Amino acid sequence: MAVHLAVDPQRLVVRLSGMDRLWALSAGVVVPTAAVTGVRAVSRAEAVARGGGWRLPGAHLPGVLRVGTFVSRSTGRSFWCVHRAERVLLVELDGEPYDRLVLEVEDPDEVSRAVARARFR
Repeated sequence: MAVHLAVDPQRLVVRLSGMDRLWALSAGVVVPTAAVTGVRAVSRAEAVARGGGWRLPGAHLPGVLRVGTFVSRSTGRSFWCVHRAERVLLVELDGEPYDRLVLEVEDPDEVSRAVARARFR
């Protein structure tokens, strides 16, 4: 897994490494925690239903990986870095270039709680 996530009261820092940087054409994303409107662990299928769309730029191999920016008329812009995980972290944002972040992290439930503590304390 090539997602490194750092959470503090001021910002959420997502850094990519390895091939994910190449596939996404991005080193990662930094958003203020004040922009987070919701965060939770969801199934991969739910995340796709809530934020799929056209790949711009990124890589997508069905069931294997989805990395980069994806745009949909109905759900806006999403930043993805998910390989084969069945449960992922979904972070919903307001007032940022991305409407949501969908990330494969080691323990999505624990990371969700950490982001919620930083944002909604």
